[in-house]
Amino acid sequence: MVSSQTSALNAILPFVARSFGVDLPTVQWVVLAYLIVSSGLLLAFGRLGDMIGQRRLFLVGFVIFIGGSLLCWLAPSLAWLVVTRIIQAVGGGMITSSSSPLITKTLPRSHRGRGLSAQIVMVYFGLAAGPGIGGILADTVGWRWVFLMNVPLGLLAAAATFAAVPKDETIIAKQPFDWAGALTFTAALTSLFFLMGRGEGWAWLPGGEASLLMVFLLAAGAFVAVELGRLEPMLDLRLFKSRFFSAAAASAMINYIGYSTLAFMVPFYLVDGIGYGATGAGVLIMAMPVAMMIVAPVSGWLSDKVGPRIPASLGMALLAVGIFLVSRLGAAPSRNEIVSRLMLAGVGLGLFSSANSSAIMGEVPINRQGIANGVVSTVRQLGMMLGVAATTAIFKARYPFYSALGEARATMAAVEDALLVVSVIILVGALTSLVRGTEEAQKEPAA
Repeated sequence: MVSSQTSALNAILPFVARSFGVDLPTVQWVVLAYLIVSSGLLLAFGRLGDMIGQRRLFLVGFVIFIGGSLLCWLAPSLAWLVVTRIIQAVGGGMITSSSSPLITKTLPRSHRGRGLSAQIVMVYFGLAAGPGIGGILADTVGWRWVFLMNVPLGLLAAAATFAAVPKDETIIAKQPFDWAGALTFTAALTSLFFLMGRGEGWAWLPGGEASLLMVFLLAAGAFVAVELGRLEPMLDLRLFKSRFFSAAAASAMINYIGYSTLAFMVPFYLVDGIGYGATGAGVLIMAMPVAMMIVAPVSGWLSDKVGPRIPASLGMALLAVGIFLVSRLGAAPSRNEIVSRLMLAGVGLGLFSSANSSAIMGEVPINRQGIANGVVSTVRQLGMMLGVAATTAIFKARYPFYSALGEARATMAAVEDALLVVSVIILVGALTSLVRGTEEAQKEPAA
């Protein structure tokens, strides 16, 4: 439900922008609002799930996500839609932060990669189905129905959770929930996101962007101080003493910069640049997540057999090549050219994700699974936000150079420039994945 919502919305964003009469830099906040809030809360939800049980958090997340979806469906303005996407983000963050720990707790180490692969296949199934569903709905009953479809899906998923997911053991906390850590982390991440994503829009603040930067530095410093002083922190900074864990987390962030760049920019390339309709663009975009869904189980199996380093690094390299080839499609590509290049990127994403997730979850003790998954989810969201914000900034900077070519051709050229830059970033990420080292045995943290 969560992944199909994400991919369906990305596919129809050009039509949401037309509906409210806004441009690409403005409509990006429908995506960024969700990423900002969910990223700021994922670590807190990871810790909360360890305390109250991931199953309980999972179910509460469904209730909030369904309610937010109904409010998104009713949105009379872009501002309303952005606010209700924030509500969705709270529920989506609870669902995301509790899913992997529920799976990890129930499976032996020898099957962990395959178990997480099964989860990722379902996520990718949602990503694959979303663009086609979103395109069909936008062309028939309207784009708002992309949100309404979450209601029956969410009710069905909640019922299945009640029936099939066993209650999980929780930690007897020696300290109360880390509210100070949660608030300072959210403040730091939010100020960073707004600073990167809004730019000159913050000139009205006293001191302009300098004030926002100061908020970020103070909040980040306070967060580190709070976490180092707690017995049971929201984020156990000791996890990052492991080069393996740190490199895997950094690689995940860079990988999702590539994913979000394609998911956000390609619809504008196809719709505003080439002239595809919602259904046609949605069907083509499905090529990438379909490839991800097919390859993810293979990646999990490989990571169980040979370790995560090789499949994850190879996956990032293939993603970099795929993004580069998409940036070279030109003004009149055939459907086969579009599909093959998106599928190559999807193969890279699928090969990377299962192996890297297994690596991170396997590096931490069982009583820190919620926190570790919070780290994984946060760096993923951070990468997706950076992808959207950075490529939008590149698009805005390059578009004026091509404006004399006309709106369609200028859109295509600016998107191509953004994709080219990101392909280089992903190639660098492949190198960080290669130097991660080897996985260490799980061990309990010091008291």
